[in-house]
Amino acid sequence: MPAFACPDMLPVMILLMATYSRMFAPAFVLLAVVLLGGLEARLGVLGSMILAAAIVGLPGVTYKKFPLFAGALGLQLEWRTKVVVVQTLMGAAACVLLQVPEPVSATVVGLVAGNSALAVARFKLNASAHVSVLTFAVLWGIAVFGPLCAYLLVLVPIMLVSRTTLREHSWGEGFAGLVVGGAAFACFVGANNVDLLL
Repeated sequence: MPAFACPDMLPVMILLMATYSRMFAPAFVLLAVVLLGGLEARLGVLGSMILAAAIVGLPGVTYKKFPLFAGALGLQLEWRTKVVVVQTLMGAAACVLLQVPEPVSATVVGLVAGNSALAVARFKLNASAHVSVLTFAVLWGIAVFGPLCAYLLVLVPIMLVSRTTLREHSWGEGFAGLVVGGAAFACFVGANNVDLLL
């Protein structure tokens, strides 16, 4: 009997899958993408960190901590998503208007498109954010750093297995995340090609 079929291995498998999901949590993956994009654009370490804080960090903290300051500012809790979307759009607009070197502007366009599509997909179907973000990040890495990074593609099916093993998502929800991540990458490619033509 194979080791993975042994019932005694199930707790170990679940622990491994949970660790994998935590290692590649969407916020960490997005931070890595924006940091690497900033470094590739030659913004330096400090510039890349500021960029990541503005594009990923601030909206992330706002989303998590919104209930704490909503009451003090007289905001309704239902506004949380709207405020985060506005912050993300402002960050994307700033990158485009300030003509931040590529791949930053196109990356941010892809992230905004991906977040928007994920919000819709999660409303209709509980699409996996883990799968979506990791799919975008892996395809982005191959496009930006070259085909030698193609080995990263193995991370996506492992995440699909992880999210379904943990029963966080069904296979359909995992594949919906895959589609959203691919669509976000297509937006990155489109925005990058537009910039190259201008």
